[in-house]
Order: sequence, then structure tokens, then C-alpha cells
Amino acid sequence: MFDGNLGYGCRVLAILFTLTLLAGCAADPETQGADAPSAPVDADEAPAQPQDREMLSLLERRIEIAQDKFLQLAEAIPEDRYDWRPMEGVRSFREVFIHIAADNWAPSWAEVPTPEDIPVTRDMASLRAYQDQQLTKEQTLTELRRSFVFLLAALDHTRDRLDERMMFGNREWGIDELWVALVTHMHEHLGQTIAYARANGIVPPWSG
Repeated sequence: MFDGNLGYGCRVLAILFTLTLLAGCAADPETQGADAPSAPVDADEAPAQPQDREMLSLLERRIEIAQDKFLQLAEAIPEDRYDWRPMEGVRSFREVFIHIAADNWAPSWAEVPTPEDIPVTRDMASLRAYQDQQLTKEQTLTELRRSFVFLLAALDHTRDRLDERMMFGNREWGIDELWVALVTHMHEHLGQTIAYARANGIVPPWSG
């Protein structure tokens, strides 16, 4: 699981600063073109505060970028390389992909309803069990796809609740904190899987 401990003050400034740093990855060849302008948020559906609308737009765009790249990589990696890892004690391709899918269900702790067939409840043991599944490549892709569908829907579900507090793991989080942690965490693992692919002579599909 991800962790982190953002201060509770200056919420919007902290979030926008974090996401601005993420935007800098567009200069890297692996992420060139990732920062195309995102569609404006419908003012009738967005929270009242302009800062929250900006934050939600940035979050949504970053999730969409990660979703696209994770799915492209998960498809490009041959199944016989899914259990490759650079050394003992670190995750394989397969384990990174299911780890991301597992964390994408985290907004369920903020009372966002999940599909009935998802065996993730609001306890950490179920999340760990989900990550321990032994899935085929196609099953892994399925879990990634539907976890990202849920995650983007959850962003909309919580758009007016960013100031609320929730328990996740053994500490209390703000819903806004949870979103920042999720987005920064998935991009951390995106970089990990890009490095794994390069080490195996696999060119990320979007980079040519």
C-alpha cells in the first residue's frame, strides 16, 4: 500500500504543487505528449470552489494518463515475462499490475460503492488477499481495466466531499489526501514498470 502524511493545512496549495511536479514528466521521452489540455469540468456538476475544480481536472487527467499507459504496458509484456523481477524481494510485472488494481479500489473506504463481485471490503486483509491472486495476463488486464473505471467514477462521487475525513489503514485521511496519494503512487509504479520493460528490451508502445 502507499503511504504518506500530507499536512492538513493549505490543502489546495499542497495538492496543486504536487500535481504541478507530476506535470513536469511531460519533458521526459517516456511521457512526451502526456499534458494535452484536459476537457473543462462542467460547472453545474463541479464543487463550488474554483480551486477544487482545478484540482479535480488535474487529478482526472493524471489518472487517465496512468490508465492508458498501464494498460498499454500490461498488453505489451509477453505473458512469459509477467513474473520477471529485477531481483528478489521486489515486485514482478504481474505483482505491480495487481498492486495498482488493488489500490484503485481504495476509495471504497470513502463509502464509494464497488461492484458486487469485487472481493475488496473495508479492511486491509481483503486488499492484501486481492493482491495475492494468481491471475493470468488476460485476467490481470481485466482487473486493471475495471479498477480504473471504478477509480474515475469514484473521483466524481467524491467531488463534493474532499474535506471529509475517513479511516484508511491505521490512520485518518482527508479524502483530498487520499486522491493525492493515489495519483502520485500510481505514477511512481508507472515509472517502475517502464524501467522493467526497458530492462527486458520492450519499448513502451506510446514511445515508438
